[in-house]
Amino acid sequence: MTSTKEISMNSYIVVATFKDGITVDDIRPLIPAEQAQAKLLEDQGKIGSIKIAMPRRTVFIEAFGVDEAEVVEAVTSLPMAQIWDIEFCEVTPPAGPGA
Repeated sequence: MTSTKEISMNSYIVVATFKDGITVDDIRPLIPAEQAQAKLLEDQGKIGSIKIAMPRRTVFIEAFGVDEAEVVEAVTSLPMAQIWDIEFCEVTPPAGPGA
């Protein structure tokens, strides 16, 4: 009998802000490739929701990985990553009953 070791995935919130000087004209051509890559990462379970607050020029991405390096690799594969300043924040699950 072969035992399989369960891999624990960690949850991250990625906060990406558009670099100074980036305009809508810089963003627009990247959108189709961004959507395709985001869909691929979502299908692979590497990212969840993506929320954009354009008035604040900020993107929030729910991401998952064994470690931060795996999350960085996934998020930086997004075409728009080249025009973002990015911060990766591991999320601590809330304490529940009996914690």
